Amino acid sequence: MTPRENSPIHEGASYYQTLSVPSTATLVEIRNAYEEKLEEAHLEAFAAYSLFPEEETELKLLQYGQAFVTLANPIARAKYDDELQQETPDAEQADFRQDGSSISKPMLAEKTAGKKTETAPFPHKAKNKQTEEKLELTKSAPKEVVGQTQVERQDFYLNLAVKNELTEETLEEYYSKLRAHGGQVFFNGAVLKQIRELKSITLDELAKITCIRITYLKAIEDEDFKKFTSEIYLKGYLICYVEAMNLPLEQIIEEYIHLYNNHREAEKG
Repeated sequence: MTPRENSPIHEGASYYQTLSVPSTATLVEIRNAYEEKLEEAHLEAFAAYSLFPEEETELKLLQYGQAFVTLANPIARAKYDDELQQETPDAEQADFRQDGSSISKPMLAEKTAGKKTETAPFPHKAKNKQTEEKLELTKSAPKEVVGQTQVERQDFYLNLAVKNELTEETLEEYYSKLRAHGGQVFFNGAVLKQIRELKSITLDELAKITCIRITYLKAIEDEDFKKFTSEIYLKGYLICYVEAMNLPLEQIIEEYIHLYNNHREAEKG
Protein backbone atom coordinates (compact mmCIF):
# COMPACT_ATOMS: atom_id res chain seq x y z
CA MET A 1 0.00 0.00 0.00
CA THR A 2 2.24 2.77 -1.28
CA PRO A 3 1.37 6.18 -2.77
CA ARG A 4 0.08 5.76 -6.31
CA GLU A 5 2.64 6.73 -8.93
CA ASN A 6 0.31 9.20 -10.63
CA SER A 7 -0.46 11.00 -7.36
CA PRO A 8 1.58 14.09 -6.44
CA ILE A 9 3.44 14.00 -3.14
CA HIS A 10 1.41 16.96 -1.97
CA GLU A 11 -0.37 19.92 -3.49
CA GLY A 12 0.14 22.88 -1.17
CA ALA A 13 -0.34 20.88 2.03
CA SER A 14 1.68 17.91 3.17
CA TYR A 15 0.00 14.70 4.31
CA TYR A 16 0.70 15.72 7.90
CA GLN A 17 -1.04 19.05 7.34
CA THR A 18 -3.92 17.31 5.58
CA LEU A 19 -4.58 15.27 8.74
CA SER A 20 -3.59 18.12 11.08
CA VAL A 21 -0.91 16.11 12.90
CA PRO A 22 2.78 16.84 13.61
CA SER A 23 5.40 14.99 11.61
CA THR A 24 6.27 13.06 14.81
CA ALA A 25 2.72 11.67 15.15
CA THR A 26 2.33 8.06 16.26
CA LEU A 27 0.27 5.49 14.39
CA VAL A 28 -2.60 5.87 16.86
CA GLU A 29 -2.54 9.66 16.54
CA ILE A 30 -2.60 9.36 12.76
CA ARG A 31 -5.48 6.91 12.85
CA ASN A 32 -7.48 9.05 15.27
CA ALA A 33 -6.81 12.14 13.15
CA TYR A 34 -8.15 10.30 10.10
CA GLU A 35 -11.30 9.40 12.01
CA GLU A 36 -11.65 13.03 13.05
CA LYS A 37 -11.35 14.20 9.44
CA LEU A 38 -14.05 11.75 8.39
CA GLU A 39 -16.21 13.18 11.16
CA GLU A 40 -15.63 16.72 9.92
CA ALA A 41 -16.54 15.70 6.38
CA HIS A 42 -19.63 13.95 7.71
CA LEU A 43 -20.74 17.08 9.56
CA GLU A 44 -20.16 19.26 6.51
CA ALA A 45 -22.18 16.95 4.28
CA PHE A 46 -24.92 16.58 6.91
CA ALA A 47 -25.40 20.18 8.03
CA ALA A 48 -24.20 22.31 5.13
CA TYR A 49 -24.52 20.20 2.01
CA SER A 50 -25.68 23.20 -0.01
CA LEU A 51 -22.42 25.02 0.79
CA PHE A 52 -20.10 22.08 0.15
CA PRO A 53 -20.53 20.51 -3.31
CA GLU A 54 -20.34 16.72 -3.46
CA GLU A 55 -17.23 16.96 -5.65
CA GLU A 56 -15.43 18.92 -2.93
CA THR A 57 -16.31 16.34 -0.30
CA GLU A 58 -15.11 13.54 -2.61
CA LEU A 59 -11.80 15.32 -3.11
CA LYS A 60 -11.35 15.79 0.63
CA LEU A 61 -12.01 12.10 1.28
CA LEU A 62 -9.46 11.08 -1.32
CA GLN A 63 -6.91 13.48 0.16
CA TYR A 64 -7.54 12.23 3.69
CA GLY A 65 -7.41 8.61 2.51
CA GLN A 66 -4.17 9.06 0.57
CA ALA A 67 -2.58 10.82 3.52
CA PHE A 68 -3.65 8.10 5.94
CA VAL A 69 -2.63 5.07 3.87
CA THR A 70 0.79 6.66 3.28
CA LEU A 71 1.51 7.70 6.86
CA ALA A 72 0.16 4.44 8.33
CA ASN A 73 2.64 2.52 6.17
CA PRO A 74 6.09 2.81 7.80
CA ILE A 75 7.85 2.04 4.52
CA ALA A 76 5.88 4.56 2.46
CA ARG A 77 6.08 7.10 5.28
CA ALA A 78 9.87 6.91 5.47
CA LYS A 79 10.12 7.48 1.72
CA TYR A 80 7.60 10.31 1.89
CA ASP A 81 9.46 11.97 4.78
CA ASP A 82 12.69 11.88 2.79
CA GLU A 83 11.03 13.49 -0.22
CA LEU A 84 9.28 16.04 1.97
CA GLN A 85 12.52 16.95 3.72
CA GLN A 86 14.20 17.65 0.38
CA GLU A 87 11.41 20.05 -0.58
CA THR A 88 10.91 21.84 2.76
CA PRO A 89 13.30 24.57 4.05
CA ASP A 90 14.94 23.79 7.39
CA ALA A 91 13.11 26.56 9.25
CA GLU A 92 9.72 25.32 8.08
CA GLN A 93 10.63 21.75 9.05
CA ALA A 94 11.44 22.84 12.61
CA ASP A 95 8.15 24.69 12.98
CA PHE A 96 6.16 21.86 11.43
CA ARG A 97 7.65 19.17 13.68
CA GLN A 98 6.25 21.07 16.65
CA ASP A 99 2.78 21.54 15.22
CA GLY A 100 1.46 20.00 12.03
CA SER A 101 -2.08 21.31 12.40
CA SER A 102 -1.87 24.17 9.91
CA ILE A 103 -5.30 23.38 8.51
CA SER A 104 -8.00 25.06 10.57
CA LYS A 105 -11.07 23.04 11.52
CA PRO A 106 -14.32 24.22 9.97
CA MET A 107 -16.54 26.36 12.19
CA LEU A 108 -19.35 24.05 11.16
CA ALA A 109 -18.18 21.43 13.64
CA GLU A 110 -18.68 23.89 16.48
CA LYS A 111 -22.18 24.84 15.31
CA THR A 112 -23.30 21.24 15.01
CA ALA A 113 -21.55 19.79 18.04
CA GLY A 114 -24.84 18.49 19.37
CA LYS A 115 -25.32 16.30 16.30
CA LYS A 116 -21.91 14.69 16.23
CA THR A 117 -21.75 10.93 15.88
CA GLU A 118 -19.46 8.88 18.08
CA THR A 119 -15.91 8.78 16.81
CA ALA A 120 -12.43 8.09 18.09
CA PRO A 121 -11.18 11.12 20.07
CA PHE A 122 -8.03 12.83 18.89
CA PRO A 123 -5.37 12.65 21.60
CA HIS A 124 -4.61 16.02 23.22
CA LYS A 125 -1.24 17.11 24.48
CA ALA A 126 -0.59 16.24 28.09
CA LYS A 127 2.31 16.33 30.50
CA ASN A 128 2.54 12.56 30.64
CA LYS A 129 2.37 11.70 26.94
CA GLN A 130 3.24 8.02 27.42
CA THR A 131 0.40 7.47 29.89
CA GLU A 132 -2.04 9.29 27.65
CA GLU A 133 -1.03 7.19 24.61
CA LYS A 134 -1.77 4.02 26.56
CA LEU A 135 -5.15 5.43 27.54
CA GLU A 136 -5.95 6.35 23.94
CA LEU A 137 -4.96 2.88 22.79
CA THR A 138 -7.37 1.36 25.28
CA LYS A 139 -10.22 3.74 24.49
CA SER A 140 -10.21 4.14 20.75
CA ALA A 141 -7.74 2.03 18.80
CA PRO A 142 -8.88 -1.33 17.43
CA LYS A 143 -7.23 -4.30 19.10
CA GLU A 144 -5.44 -5.06 15.82
CA VAL A 145 -3.39 -1.87 16.31
CA VAL A 146 -2.59 -2.18 20.01
CA GLY A 147 0.98 -3.28 20.67
CA GLN A 148 2.20 -3.15 17.08
CA THR A 149 5.88 -2.33 16.77
CA GLN A 150 7.52 -0.54 13.87
CA VAL A 151 9.22 -3.75 12.78
CA GLU A 152 5.95 -5.67 12.89
CA ARG A 153 4.21 -3.07 10.75
CA GLN A 154 7.03 -3.15 8.23
CA ASP A 155 6.67 -6.93 8.06
CA PHE A 156 2.90 -6.60 7.57
CA TYR A 157 3.39 -4.32 4.59
CA LEU A 158 6.21 -6.32 3.07
CA ASN A 159 4.11 -9.50 3.26
CA LEU A 160 1.14 -7.66 1.79
CA ALA A 161 3.23 -6.32 -1.09
CA VAL A 162 4.43 -9.85 -1.88
CA LYS A 163 0.87 -11.21 -1.87
CA ASN A 164 -0.35 -8.41 -4.14
CA GLU A 165 2.52 -8.93 -6.55
CA LEU A 166 2.33 -12.72 -6.68
CA THR A 167 -1.40 -12.73 -7.41
CA GLU A 168 -1.41 -10.22 -10.29
CA GLU A 169 -1.74 -12.89 -12.99
CA THR A 170 -4.24 -14.91 -10.97
CA LEU A 171 -6.31 -11.77 -10.45
CA GLU A 172 -6.36 -11.09 -14.20
CA GLU A 173 -7.59 -14.63 -14.78
CA TYR A 174 -10.33 -14.02 -12.21
CA TYR A 175 -11.36 -10.83 -13.99
CA SER A 176 -11.44 -12.70 -17.32
CA LYS A 177 -13.84 -15.27 -15.88
CA LEU A 178 -16.12 -12.53 -14.57
CA ARG A 179 -16.11 -10.81 -17.96
CA ALA A 180 -16.90 -14.08 -19.69
CA HIS A 181 -20.04 -14.45 -17.60
CA GLY A 182 -21.25 -10.87 -17.32
CA GLY A 183 -19.34 -8.86 -19.87
CA GLN A 184 -17.70 -6.62 -17.26
CA VAL A 185 -16.22 -6.64 -13.78
CA PHE A 186 -18.54 -5.13 -11.18
CA PHE A 187 -17.06 -4.66 -7.73
CA ASN A 188 -19.61 -5.59 -5.09
CA GLY A 189 -18.97 -6.99 -1.61
CA ALA A 190 -18.83 -10.59 -2.75
CA VAL A 191 -16.26 -9.81 -5.46
CA LEU A 192 -14.08 -7.88 -3.01
CA LYS A 193 -14.18 -10.82 -0.59
CA GLN A 194 -13.25 -13.27 -3.36
CA ILE A 195 -10.33 -11.07 -4.39
CA ARG A 196 -9.10 -10.85 -0.79
CA GLU A 197 -9.28 -14.62 -0.42
CA LEU A 198 -7.61 -15.09 -3.78
CA LYS A 199 -4.72 -12.98 -2.49
CA SER A 200 -4.65 -15.08 0.72
CA ILE A 201 -5.17 -11.97 2.84
CA THR A 202 -7.12 -12.61 6.03
CA LEU A 203 -9.47 -10.10 7.62
CA ASP A 204 -7.19 -10.03 10.65
CA GLU A 205 -4.21 -9.20 8.46
CA LEU A 206 -6.18 -6.51 6.64
CA ALA A 207 -7.29 -5.00 9.95
CA LYS A 208 -3.68 -4.77 11.12
CA ILE A 209 -2.70 -3.07 7.87
CA THR A 210 -5.59 -0.60 7.59
CA CYS A 211 -6.10 0.04 11.34
CA ILE A 212 -9.82 -0.53 10.72
CA ARG A 213 -11.83 -2.86 12.92
CA ILE A 214 -12.65 -6.29 11.47
CA THR A 215 -16.34 -5.55 12.05
CA TYR A 216 -16.28 -2.78 9.42
CA LEU A 217 -14.09 -4.68 6.97
CA LYS A 218 -16.48 -7.63 7.13
CA ALA A 219 -19.45 -5.26 6.77
CA ILE A 220 -17.95 -3.97 3.51
CA GLU A 221 -17.74 -7.49 2.12
CA ASP A 222 -21.18 -8.46 3.42
CA GLU A 223 -22.71 -5.18 2.18
CA ASP A 224 -23.99 -4.67 5.72
CA PHE A 225 -24.52 -0.93 5.25
CA LYS A 226 -26.25 -0.47 8.60
CA LYS A 227 -22.88 -0.78 10.29
CA PHE A 228 -21.81 2.60 8.88
CA THR A 229 -22.96 5.90 10.35
CA SER A 230 -22.96 7.58 6.95
CA GLU A 231 -21.70 7.33 3.38
CA ILE A 232 -18.67 9.37 4.42
CA TYR A 233 -17.46 6.69 6.83
CA LEU A 234 -18.18 3.91 4.35
CA LYS A 235 -16.11 5.67 1.68
CA GLY A 236 -13.33 6.44 4.15
CA TYR A 237 -12.97 2.81 5.19
CA LEU A 238 -13.48 1.55 1.63
CA ILE A 239 -10.58 3.70 0.42
CA CYS A 240 -8.27 2.03 2.95
CA TYR A 241 -9.59 -1.44 2.04
CA VAL A 242 -9.07 -0.89 -1.69
CA GLU A 243 -5.64 0.72 -1.34
CA ALA A 244 -4.41 -2.13 0.83
CA MET A 245 -5.23 -4.67 -1.87
CA ASN A 246 -3.94 -2.48 -4.70
CA LEU A 247 -7.25 -2.40 -6.59
CA PRO A 248 -8.72 0.26 -8.94
CA LEU A 249 -9.87 2.91 -6.46
CA GLU A 250 -12.12 5.16 -8.54
CA GLN A 251 -14.01 2.31 -10.20
CA ILE A 252 -14.63 0.49 -6.93
CA ILE A 253 -15.74 3.62 -5.08
CA GLU A 254 -18.21 4.47 -7.86
CA GLU A 255 -19.66 0.98 -8.22
CA TYR A 256 -19.78 0.08 -4.55
CA ILE A 257 -21.32 3.37 -3.44
CA HIS A 258 -23.92 2.88 -6.20
CA LEU A 259 -24.93 -0.31 -4.36
CA TYR A 260 -25.07 1.62 -1.10
CA ASN A 261 -27.30 4.31 -2.58
CA ASN A 262 -29.63 1.71 -4.12
CA HIS A 263 -29.92 0.07 -0.71
CA ARG A 264 -30.82 3.38 0.92
CA GLU A 265 -33.44 4.13 -1.73
CA ALA A 266 -34.96 0.67 -1.30
CA GLU A 267 -35.22 1.23 2.46
CA LYS A 268 -36.97 4.56 1.93
CA GLY A 269 -39.41 3.07 -0.60
